[in-house]
Amino acid sequence: MRELTLAVIGTGFWGQFQIAAWKEVPGARLVALCDRDHAKAATLAQKFGISKIYTNAEEMARCETLDFVDVAVGPEAHAPLVLLAANHRLPIICQKPMAMDYSTCETMVKTCQEAGILFLIHENYRWQTPMRRVKELLVSNRIGRPFRAHIQFSHGAIELFDNQPYLYTQPHFAMQDMGPHLLDLARFFFGEPGSLYAREFRMNPRFAGEDIVSIVLGYDRLTCHCELSWRTIPYEVFIEGTEGTITWVPGGRLTVGTNAGETSEILAPQPYPWADPRYGFAHPSIVSTNMNLLDALRGAGTAETRAEDNLKTMRLLHLTLESARRNQALPV
Repeated sequence: MRELTLAVIGTGFWGQFQIAAWKEVPGARLVALCDRDHAKAATLAQKFGISKIYTNAEEMARCETLDFVDVAVGPEAHAPLVLLAANHRLPIICQKPMAMDYSTCETMVKTCQEAGILFLIHENYRWQTPMRRVKELLVSNRIGRPFRAHIQFSHGAIELFDNQPYLYTQPHFAMQDMGPHLLDLARFFFGEPGSLYAREFRMNPRFAGEDIVSIVLGYDRLTCHCELSWRTIPYEVFIEGTEGTITWVPGGRLTVGTNAGETSEILAPQPYPWADPRYGFAHPSIVSTNMNLLDALRGAGTAETRAEDNLKTMRLLHLTLESARRNQALPV
């Protein structure tokens, strides 16, 4: 099959990892970068051997022959860039969150449907090696029917956000940064919940928005408790079923406990030279995500995170904010 050509829009902190990851994906050829800051785009273009640089996405869409674009900018710019690409009938990969306003998400999805183009969301946490393994264990019924789950993420060391200083000023810090990952994982593991209750708090005065979030997702005969915090909690997944438990903890150890005994395995991230080890499995999972999305763009497979599906995650994010505001459980 022929190579597909793409351009990346956004050459900021996260854009550099998107670009590096595309260089690992057979069948994709990155031909142009676009950023309002020409100097930033030029730096990455030189680093990765990309000849075309634009500061205007409209101009790039007119001048380049592209098979798709990858939007790697802040969420406030997602909608205008997605609508621009749709106007040019260009398939789109867009970073999470699709948008922080649910009605905007609906408009983006509807516009791309009417244009007849693929609109895909780059949701990479479900593509982390431990999360794929947890899903395999659930599908194989290794622990029976799950009835209790706990998924918690730490934002990591506070200084990591100095790389993305705009996050300090966002009205919904935790839910914008990690909320989509958390909610998508719950859906990936267990499907669609029937109810949701959330609380959120701001503990660190450096943030304008919340930095502590607790969410209880109610399923038929299953409760999933999701937590976000930058302060103390480590990354962890714990699932209890009728026949045993699954536990994944920092360091990559995944343990399955059943009546027959306990087994453990150590899962390590792919050691790409450009991946920052402080981000654990996150950066290597960009490559796996891109491979899945590229297969869909080539008609060789199905994208797990089409925008139509991710719209359900965005609805949960919207309901989380509303539940916390009202201090009330809400139906989904």
